[in-house]
Amino acid sequence: MILANLRPIVPGNARGPALKVESLSFYGEVDPVRGVLVADGRPIRGRILVIGRSRGSTVGSYIIYALKYYGNEPAAIVMTKSEPIVITGAIIAGIPLYEGLPREVFEAIRDNDCLEVEERGVLRKLGHC
Repeated sequence: MILANLRPIVPGNARGPALKVESLSFYGEVDPVRGVLVADGRPIRGRILVIGRSRGSTVGSYIIYALKYYGNEPAAIVMTKSEPIVITGAIIAGIPLYEGLPREVFEAIRDNDCLEVEERGVLRKLGHC
C-alpha cells in the first residue's frame, strides 16, 4: 500500500521495520557505537528511521556518520521536514534520506511496520519485511 510520495534528498532504495521517533537530536539521544536510541534502547540498524522533527547541534552530522562507521546505520531516514544537520550526515554516510512525510501518515505509522522506500520517493507499507 502506497503511503506517500516523498522528496528524495539522498536517493536510494530501502526496506525495513519502522523506528518512529516524534523528535530526535542525534547528539545525545543516539549511541552510534551500540546503535540504539539512548532513552529506550531501541535498535537503529537496518530500520527505516521515521522522524517527526529533528533538533540538535552540528555534531549530529558526525553521529549519523558514526552510525555508518560502526555498522549501525538505519536503512533510510524518512522525515516530515529535513534540516541541514541531518542532510549533511546522510550525505557523508550515504544513507537514503527523504522528506515531505505528511503529518497524518507520520501519525499512522507504528514501530515495526514494514516499510519500503524507492529511490524516486515512493513510500510503501508492506505486509512483512
